[in-house]
Amino acid sequence: MKDYDVILASGAEHLKARFESFGYRVYTCEQNYDERRIFPNADIYTRISNVAELSNRRVIVIQSCTGAGPAESERFTTADRVIELMLLLDLLNRPVEVEKVGHKQYQEEALPPPSKVEVVLTFQPFALQDKSFMTGEAVSGRWSMETIAKMCNKIWVVNPHATDHLPWVERLRERGLYEVIDIIPDLIKFAARQFGFEEYGVITPDEGAQLRYDIEGFGKSRTNSYCVEMHGEVDTDCKNIIVIDDLTKSGSTLLKASERLIEQGVENVGMAVAHVLPLIEIGEEKLESLVAKSHGRIVTSNTIRTNVFCEMNPTHTYNIVDTLINCL
Repeated sequence: MKDYDVILASGAEHLKARFESFGYRVYTCEQNYDERRIFPNADIYTRISNVAELSNRRVIVIQSCTGAGPAESERFTTADRVIELMLLLDLLNRPVEVEKVGHKQYQEEALPPPSKVEVVLTFQPFALQDKSFMTGEAVSGRWSMETIAKMCNKIWVVNPHATDHLPWVERLRERGLYEVIDIIPDLIKFAARQFGFEEYGVITPDEGAQLRYDIEGFGKSRTNSYCVEMHGEVDTDCKNIIVIDDLTKSGSTLLKASERLIEQGVENVGMAVAHVLPLIEIGEEKLESLVAKSHGRIVTSNTIRTNVFCEMNPTHTYNIVDTLINCL
């Protein structure tokens, strides 16, 4: 038996087969009597019926804290994902065995909890609100991470948008409650194999990613959520370049950076992005367009389940389980 068991919350169930292929015991949330995990009034239902098997075990709970896209049958919001995760942590902290002893009468017996419960967030909740940008704003990213940290032994975050220098991140890290899992090195190697690049350079399209990865890149300005402009030049003699980014909703930044590199004389440009986000109003339309405009020269991971990559373009999708099992 492996040294830990895995619970996959709703946003991470697509990782089950890969974990099982490595020999891990994997548990998923069960459905209610309507065969759903959301009640008609939008309450969240959470149950692990064989929770007794987790007593005195190290348990890793994995969740992707962003809204569900077209690839999923139930429309979870980011808030739903966070609440579902907290409910899982609560039932693990206070597991009980329930026996029906009469009409609407139940008897509970406390079970030994897991020896350690850790959380892996394949996508950080409320990632774009990790600090206040205007007076009076709630910092939902900070609140959610600090609240989750109170309910578990440690949080692992896959390539978070929040940078290390944010005070609340530093506080969690100093207490041993927060650690980053960086999939970018593995994603770059995966991209190079996919694109057939034996020798290549790596750049990033904006200042934020340059700080995160210590890689040269362009400057970027944005007029709205989908329109960006690149600034500056990148000094490179490589004929093959991989453009990396941590997050995209439409690919506009990646495409602009690729165009600018071609204008500078780079022969072959491929793109690699850690997280791709379906959007509430248009689903995966922007991602479909990104694949078409890149002529297939793009790879991503399955931190978030999408039809465009996980189902339609699996060879362009790096399975993060391969990185997780080496880190955990």
